[in-house]
Amino acid sequence: MQVKHPVRTVLRILFRNAPVEAQLIVTRRCNLSCGYCTEYDKTSEFIPLALLEQRIDALHRLRVVNIALLGGEPLMHPRLPEVVAYAQRHAQVSITTNGFLLTQDLIERCNAAGLANMEVSIDALAPDGTGYIQKSLKTLQPKLVLLRRFARFDVFVNMVLCDQTKPEFARALDEINRLGFPATIDLLHDARGQIAITGPEYGELWQRHYVDRTLQARLDQEYGAALLAGRRPGWKCRAGSRFLYVDEFGNVQFCSAQRGRLNKPIVEYTKRDLREQSGASKGCEAGCALLCAYRASALDNRPVHTLASMAQLALRGLGR
Repeated sequence: MQVKHPVRTVLRILFRNAPVEAQLIVTRRCNLSCGYCTEYDKTSEFIPLALLEQRIDALHRLRVVNIALLGGEPLMHPRLPEVVAYAQRHAQVSITTNGFLLTQDLIERCNAAGLANMEVSIDALAPDGTGYIQKSLKTLQPKLVLLRRFARFDVFVNMVLCDQTKPEFARALDEINRLGFPATIDLLHDARGQIAITGPEYGELWQRHYVDRTLQARLDQEYGAALLAGRRPGWKCRAGSRFLYVDEFGNVQFCSAQRGRLNKPIVEYTKRDLREQSGASKGCEAGCALLCAYRASALDNRPVHTLASMAQLALRGLGR
């Protein structure tokens, strides 16, 4: 994971109490229909660039460290490189994608736009005949080859651990590592964000394939192990403060699984809102498997552990 501006990042997080990450939906439309996903449709219009720029301006005013462009499938947005270029002026930018639409031209346009990181979602070695699992290494390997050859941004692969991916999970992660990509793991959650899998088999896979190469992995490891063991560690969610989710309508939500509880336009969001939400209890932390929200809250919950991890990544960034 690349930290393009490590000094700016540290100053914003430690001294400005800025949001660590804002997830910005650029479209709800997706070219796939994975069985476990509830964050897409087939009919939404693409959000116009002008509207996205207004929302990005609001995130810049809040000093957001990283703007993550999400969908649906963000690569479907016809002006995505322009969105990246606009957002990276005052923030770091990442993209989460299923990778199917990657081309050499698009990769090079993202290079030129200043993209920092790309997360490619892969769930198994081969497609599932039922359609529940569609993002397979067999299908996406040519896209990973393109990324390896042409991407100047950092790339890592994410897999979802669930009942359908469990049989080939170890082999798939071994192959991803063999191809030279760092891997991170997400845990299957239900529509409300609660952990949907538990048991020793899952715990063994989690522990065996935990790879200490990204900030995500460092912050997720102990918490994920506890969830899979059936425990519900206590922590305070900073959604609405350290973590922002901006939906397709431009409204701030606590997260993708808790829509409708906050629902305030990002263009009206202020530093006062950040302070209020930082101290507010969300009430859904116990059993939450949305690791993105957990790790964005980690600085306030586990400051020493988080700062040590950030320092290592910052040193890597300075050494580039």
